[in-house]
Amino acid sequence: MHMQLFNRGGLALAAALGFGVSTSASALSLDTTYLQANSTLQFSASAYNATNLLDISFSTMGNAYQSGSVTTGSTSVPTFVLPVTNADVSIGWNLKISPNSGEAIGSGLLLTRGYAQLGLANFAIDYTTDKVYADVMWGGKSTNMAVYSFTEQTDLKIGLNGLALTMNQTLGNLKLTGQAVDTFASVLGVDDVFKGVMTGLNFGTITIDIKTALRKPISDNPLTAASMVPETSTYVMMAMGLAGIAALRRSKRA
Repeated sequence: MHMQLFNRGGLALAAALGFGVSTSASALSLDTTYLQANSTLQFSASAYNATNLLDISFSTMGNAYQSGSVTTGSTSVPTFVLPVTNADVSIGWNLKISPNSGEAIGSGLLLTRGYAQLGLANFAIDYTTDKVYADVMWGGKSTNMAVYSFTEQTDLKIGLNGLALTMNQTLGNLKLTGQAVDTFASVLGVDDVFKGVMTGLNFGTITIDIKTALRKPISDNPLTAASMVPETSTYVMMAMGLAGIAALRRSKRA
């Protein structure tokens, strides 16, 4: 839809509701921080079992949260919700609506293996490349990369009622990109077995669900590498553990 088709009142309303007008005449950007808009990441049982065997655990950061779990066979797989903070769509002259991208800024997952930690944060789905991007953080630094590719999509249900967007779709067959596999293996300290297992493994699905219902506005401040810094109590426990090891060594020498 050409934004020029809006009269001044329409543009004012769009601004009031949080819409951004891009330089592309057919693009419409919607702030969804105050709407019931979520992306739900559901790992497959095979992927979750593989990470468990490698002693890799998951926890949430920022505005992400675990909403429950799905039991497949004897495996209980956690479900993670990453609130959608922005959706970008295109509207053609035939009024057909298609998604361009979606963002879950401020959401993060923390992968932990022993003392090694790797954070995935500020997710973005790009429909033009069929990839999920994220800021990958470790050791106080951060780099943005394509983490997953996806090839399967359910029928897209999308519509605009005035300036209100609704959307529901599931992206499937999530697979780690080559760059993500190499980075995970290096940071988390797993050997080439990890690469062999993780390459080509179906990691599960991401379901995008955007409704017009309101919610308490969530923060869309990007997470940074500092978000991974352990709490003070964690430092204290680590220090006590190191002190205990040192004392044990001294007693053995004596």
